[in-house]
Amino acid sequence: MAFMIQQCVGCGQASFPPRYSCPRCGEAQWQEVSAGAARIAQATVVRARIGIATAELLHLASVELSDGPVVIAQTAEPLPPGTLVELAIDEYRRIVAHPADRDL
Repeated sequence: MAFMIQQCVGCGQASFPPRYSCPRCGEAQWQEVSAGAARIAQATVVRARIGIATAELLHLASVELSDGPVVIAQTAEPLPPGTLVELAIDEYRRIVAHPADRDL
């Protein structure tokens, strides 16, 4: 499933997470748009999780969208900062980042 963000109908400001009104102009009408191009800003690995004895490594990244918002996404493997990625929603409703097949 594609990862969608809100875009203000009044001024075009992209926003994530969803809000009631636009932080730029105060408009309360939104349209959903595809997140578009994204780049890994920072990445980390979670090695231990409470309550999970044999936990696998959990790769997380701060992802900067070209429209401005920053989201936290899970990755299948470690991705270095600067890596171009595409965002999606997996079957568990998690935001996941996959290396992009194209240049920005």
